[in-house]
Amino acid sequence: MENHRVVSYACWVQGEEREGKRRYPLVNPSTGKVFAQVSIADRQLVDSALTGAREALKEWRRVPAPQRSALLHDLAALIRQDRNALASLLSEEAGKPLKAALDEVLNTAFLMDYFAEENLRLTGQIPLLGYPREQVLIVREPVGVVVAITPFNYPLSTLAVKMAPALAVGCTLVAKPDEHTPLSTLKVAQMAVRAGLPPGVFNVLTGPGPETGRFLVEHPIPRLITFTGSTEVGKEIQAAGARWVRKAILELGGHCPAIVCHDASWRELLPQLVSQSMKNCGQYCYRISRIYVERKIYDEFLTAFVERVAALRIGPATDPFVELGPLNNADILTKVRQQVDTAVKEGARIQVGGSSPPVAGGGFYFSPTVLTGVTSEMSITKEEVFGPVVIVTPFEEFSEAIREANATPYGLAAYLFSKDLAKVLEGMERLEVGSVWVNRIHQAYPQAPFGGMKESGLGREKSRYGMEEFTELKTVYLSY
Repeated sequence: MENHRVVSYACWVQGEEREGKRRYPLVNPSTGKVFAQVSIADRQLVDSALTGAREALKEWRRVPAPQRSALLHDLAALIRQDRNALASLLSEEAGKPLKAALDEVLNTAFLMDYFAEENLRLTGQIPLLGYPREQVLIVREPVGVVVAITPFNYPLSTLAVKMAPALAVGCTLVAKPDEHTPLSTLKVAQMAVRAGLPPGVFNVLTGPGPETGRFLVEHPIPRLITFTGSTEVGKEIQAAGARWVRKAILELGGHCPAIVCHDASWRELLPQLVSQSMKNCGQYCYRISRIYVERKIYDEFLTAFVERVAALRIGPATDPFVELGPLNNADILTKVRQQVDTAVKEGARIQVGGSSPPVAGGGFYFSPTVLTGVTSEMSITKEEVFGPVVIVTPFEEFSEAIREANATPYGLAAYLFSKDLAKVLEGMERLEVGSVWVNRIHQAYPQAPFGGMKESGLGREKSRYGMEEFTELKTVYLSY
């Protein structure tokens, strides 16, 4: 390691850098080499950040809503202005190809603008009850200090759907980015001060989840924890919050099915199916990880799907022609390898991929992989697979496909392709998920709520419903 190339980063508290007593290294996923070091926020620094956020809340919640929205618009403008530098930083820490990183940066600015505007549409109610000399006022107030814990796969866009609505409605926020990808969040926090946000309104603490994250969720100050990550950690956060009777928004794991019926325009949809299975190297919760294909078209579909997957270009995030970069870290790579190896031992067949390709310079790479011969008893059907692995399985009857699609602990999203309206309506009703895409795949719109059922989470993000999660209802009985 060449020390002069390793940059050190501190936490961001009360509008300034705050160093922890210890640091840890950041590794570039494309090369496997250390490129920076970051402070670890200890219990004292966590307490300082949360106490500062609580003090800042007193004035921030009194700032008029249009003014808070204007500050978010100013922050969005700064993000667009510095988009290339921010995208480069995001690419380096997350392993995203540069174009994908730039898309995420621009989407982050778009989400800031969206929530700034949606904030101005929030309303209360005065029911027309008609009681003499009496009115009932139903008002919304900010929930208080919010802790946002974000993942490594989309560090900025997941931050935006937590931070922007929280700040817009008058909450203050302490963010804890994933320990592997904290730099882009720190950069946005510095931009927020430049945009005019008061010190303490948006603090960022860095460090490992089991240490810094645990200090945050076990602290009495936060009134809401919003978390995107694994179901296992989400359950721990929910259990810890019970001590304080605290609200939680939990966006957790997924194992999302796609059902392709014989009458679907599947050849036209093939590029979308491949993209939604393999985008971001398979590292996102609502990607397609299981495809159930009607037996009549199964062989033809599988051949075409495997051909497209095999043609995907994999390599370093710095290569402009690469479609799939590396996995984010060594632990994720190890887990994906183990899941595929276990599936093969249990009887699954590898149609393509299944191993790490030779990429010059090191890094955490895994080839796009298609598995067949997978049954519902195998462990890989019950576990979230956070990598470029997709299972393709035939079905005979539509009811069988629905049953298999629902046969996991997860319920985040599903995809259904058929021209038969009756099947579409039946699938929409019977699929146990928070979102269903029918006959087309696109990015989740900010105007629509997003979240899961079963062990995929609690609460919703995006849309008016997502903003309301950061508020409490108060009823005022007014007599005169």
